[in-house]
Amino acid sequence: MAMSGNRVLALFGAGLFCGALGAFVLMSAMQQRHQVSRGSMAMMEYHLKQARQQSQSDRCDAAGAYRQLLRLRALGEDSTRIFDAIGYVDVGFERRRDGFLTEIDKGLAGGPDCATIGSALKQVADACEACHHDTR
Repeated sequence: MAMSGNRVLALFGAGLFCGALGAFVLMSAMQQRHQVSRGSMAMMEYHLKQARQQSQSDRCDAAGAYRQLLRLRALGEDSTRIFDAIGYVDVGFERRRDGFLTEIDKGLAGGPDCATIGSALKQVADACEACHHDTR
């Protein structure tokens, strides 16, 4: 049984449509997969900036800066699970994460003190940058 030209074109068009729809769904799913890690990085950046602002000597809010560091540490602790959830595997990531947490712990060790937190934030930011540099 021979297919008519119109039928062939209709099936070809339907195949193109289904393929395009499937590609769109796949691309959308892949983009959403990275939203969690992007969101957590945005939150970490936010808390780092807030800690910097609150620890500045001209308007020191030591308790606020300390709370921001605690939040930053909690996000850092969760980062392994966050990246595991999207399938990101890097053997060096744990080492970099641990270094990041160590720098935060140095800032937390002095309690709510703007000078201690302020000086630790430089090393915290450097740890962030080192991880981003290594993983990109």
